[in-house]
Amino acid sequence: MDKVMKGFGARGASGASSGTNIQAGDVPLKSSEVCPSKITIPGKRAPLDLTLKTTLQFVSSSSVKWCHNLSTSCRGTVAGGRSQSSGRTRQESNKEFLFSKALQSWVYPQSMLPAPIVSAMLSSTARGEKDFIHKRYQDWEDSFQNLYYMFRKNLLNIFYVCTAQFVALFISGNCLEKQSCNAYLSQSTRGMRSLLRKQGVSFSMPLCKAEMEQATEDDLIEFSKIRTLNLGQTLHIDALSEVDNTTQSLLSFTGNKSVHGLYDVLLNYKSFLNSLSATDVPVLYSPVPFQNGSLHIPKVICREMRKADSGLASSSVLDDAGEPGSAASDPPLAAGSVCYSMEIKDAALPPWVVSGVCAAMTSDTDRFDLTIATEPSSLGLNAALASLGGGAQSKTTPPEGGCEALVVPGAVLVPLLRSAALRGLRYERGEYLARTTA
Repeated sequence: MDKVMKGFGARGASGASSGTNIQAGDVPLKSSEVCPSKITIPGKRAPLDLTLKTTLQFVSSSSVKWCHNLSTSCRGTVAGGRSQSSGRTRQESNKEFLFSKALQSWVYPQSMLPAPIVSAMLSSTARGEKDFIHKRYQDWEDSFQNLYYMFRKNLLNIFYVCTAQFVALFISGNCLEKQSCNAYLSQSTRGMRSLLRKQGVSFSMPLCKAEMEQATEDDLIEFSKIRTLNLGQTLHIDALSEVDNTTQSLLSFTGNKSVHGLYDVLLNYKSFLNSLSATDVPVLYSPVPFQNGSLHIPKVICREMRKADSGLASSSVLDDAGEPGSAASDPPLAAGSVCYSMEIKDAALPPWVVSGVCAAMTSDTDRFDLTIATEPSSLGLNAALASLGGGAQSKTTPPEGGCEALVVPGAVLVPLLRSAALRGLRYERGEYLARTTA
């Protein structure tokens, strides 16, 4: 019974996470490592943030018309097989190359089916609809297997599996252990954790302040018998029920065996996860091509805005030619009275998009502000920063050729972010000021 009682107990808020499945490389978060609200990062590389974003809002005093033109060209490449501005290809500057490359992700499926439509197709007696759903699932399975194969063969360092309930991140381990791999799953529930245990998948909860469930199935049966006798009514079966679907419920899988166990569960999600059986397939995001994957470009909107202190409030949206739209007939603006905005939006913007666009912006201007919106279901994934090494290095600038370059080129590893996420960046003359949120 001592084991049972320990499994249902909880620590004080200041305690670090622990559990029977804690593994090497999973270092619990210490109270002294709580991320400050602002961090200064020298250099032109943006801090690596592994959470998914939904909106990037850049504001700069330099024109962003070139960004709009290139985003339109990229869409032309996807739709027509070649760039609509192929005559400019050889004359692209460094900033244009960086920006066009930064926008690119490889995705499957390219668009999602609403749950009611999936349910209707599954229950339909029409052979064509059932065949469509079956092929869609088979294509997804092939895509996931291909991504995982590349990941294990060190041909791919990072990719995401996104569902309506959680986000799974597969990421390379410490660069000194090239055969090591790690995975993280956000927004876990007691049911998910129980399923993983039954499948023999080992995991830890590095962000959790309460004790992990430690009781075995036999312990739970014994404890259930005790409860029928009305003994210990103040005890709770799951000390972690309050952290379900929160940042603290993030699961960490370290090592090839545990990561492969998670892969097996996700590959067979229709059999294991009833809550996802009537929904569309999870979305796969990768920085490199994979089987059945489509090249995906997020929506880019550029605006020319008059500053508030100029006494003018109008703005104009750039059209497909990169020229002002509805406000094109406005009189010329005085020098210094204009700023430019670029908004990038999508269901999910992976870290290689964020760091890539920042790299393009720093090559064109010496100052800009960036406001960031994070996808809530991905919060906590920055715990993966602990697996990328750099523990003995600076908390801001890693050594030349550091581990972060193997994951997201152009980003810099900032270990303090493992307990937070970026909500904004200000770049000015070779230095970033990061605004964070816990």
